[in-house]
Amino acid sequence: MVAERLFADHGFHGTSVRDIAQEADVNIAMISYYFGSKDKLLEAVFRFRMEASRKFINELVENEVMSPLDKIYSLIDRFVNKMMAEQYFQCIMSREQLNKDKSPVRDLIWQLKREMLGLMEPIITNAQKTGAFHKDVDVMMMMTTLFGTIHQVIPAQFILRTDPAYQNMSDVDFREYLRERLSKHLKKLFKAILTHEF
Repeated sequence: MVAERLFADHGFHGTSVRDIAQEADVNIAMISYYFGSKDKLLEAVFRFRMEASRKFINELVENEVMSPLDKIYSLIDRFVNKMMAEQYFQCIMSREQLNKDKSPVRDLIWQLKREMLGLMEPIITNAQKTGAFHKDVDVMMMMTTLFGTIHQVIPAQFILRTDPAYQNMSDVDFREYLRERLSKHLKKLFKAILTHEF
């Protein structure tokens, strides 16, 4: 998506509707007609990216066949794959969250994060009620660990890529290697915290 890439490269405030229209080869009036404003366009991008995750998490919560730990593993794989595939979107998220000025974009990010936490929390709290997970788990910190770790790996991949061990790998192979390494690390970490098993 053109708007997503421009917002990631130049920031929300550094990107104009004219820039988006020119890059996407569409009329400015068309953007205004469909979205109304630049704020609403970015909001549409966020809602589009979040909708599939919302559906996925709701299905996980309602799934009565999977074990609680398998649900967590599925959640980890979902977000590792999603966030690594949507690197422009992750850049927007990082940039706008660090914006010290109050803005509708930053407020929307936090609103959506609270909503996502509310959706994910029952996966852990339901397992705590049955004794599958320990009760001394800080759910908010668990989610922060999940998203924060993935967020840090995305820019770190360029540093890792310079290591001689990975220089001969194709980009596709390297991304797959990194995705598997990250997923394995997070699963070990979450298992240790949630069940006290290492």
